[in-house]
Amino acid sequence: MLRKSLLCASLLLAAGCNDADSGDAKFRDGLPSKEQVQVKAPQAKGQGLTAAGPSAMFGQGQKSGYYQVTVDATVSVNTGTAWVLGLIERITKYPPTTLEENKAVWGPATEALSPITWRLTVTKSGEASFSWVLEGKGKTEEDSAFRAVLSGTQQVAVNADGERQRGFGSGELFIDWDAAHTLPDADDHVGTVEIRYARPSATADATVDADFHQVRDDKDPTKRVDGKYHYKTTPSAGGEFEFATLQDINDNDPQAAKLENVSIKSRWTATGAGRADVKATGGDLAAELKVNECWDTNFLSTYLEINLFPGQGYGDAQTGCAGFTAASYSSL
Repeated sequence: MLRKSLLCASLLLAAGCNDADSGDAKFRDGLPSKEQVQVKAPQAKGQGLTAAGPSAMFGQGQKSGYYQVTVDATVSVNTGTAWVLGLIERITKYPPTTLEENKAVWGPATEALSPITWRLTVTKSGEASFSWVLEGKGKTEEDSAFRAVLSGTQQVAVNADGERQRGFGSGELFIDWDAAHTLPDADDHVGTVEIRYARPSATADATVDADFHQVRDDKDPTKRVDGKYHYKTTPSAGGEFEFATLQDINDNDPQAAKLENVSIKSRWTATGAGRADVKATGGDLAAELKVNECWDTNFLSTYLEINLFPGQGYGDAQTGCAGFTAASYSSL
């Protein structure tokens, strides 16, 4: 009883401390999981990789530049969703404040040292169909000041017996950093992102698509940019990731400051070896630029071809590209 009392004292997003009603499990099923929306970069020996590490260098036998670009891009997507999933997970660890047949609400409640009050509402519209919204406000504001910062829908996968399979299905989520930026002690994220995801089963292809709108430019915080991302992975068989944005590829040349349309499509095997095909048009380019690079299982560059500078290439696509011998450019 003492342990339960101490737990009750720590609950911040529950009105009371009754034992969790088994009826609230279905509402947790209707929320996205990390496995459904995470974008995984090429990996070696089962170890996940992040943007941190040695600087990428173009050169045969050096760390692949476009492997590193791929990893950095996946980190951008995962960073955008990590706080969403973390916050939802912390909130729904506890029983909902109110529970109805087709709706569960966590909050409103405020952590002891937080200036923000949160409220999470999950609505069931069918046996496996859900919608949800997370709202926030300054804790001194009226309830009418709640504004949605996260929202989404989810269709949960069901098995042959009609039972919901948590962590599988498809859905959409919308992050409104502009709205979140109006809350007290907000971070520097701005813009919005729409994410569409599908993970039908443990053996099926999983996909994540993300459209970033007017988010802060990592290279120049005074500017906002758009970006599109597409990710697909097949269990135990590698994956692919493509992204497109407007970018100044001549950022070291003040006389060539126009933005080019840049797209990259990377593909890799389960061992981590892979290939990136890059295309850039417009801006200060007089002709279309294409760059193709491959890397081995240690992410070292094995093949490079640049259509505008053929003398800078090296390697053989037939032997150095892990089976990805032909170029495949992004359709974004």
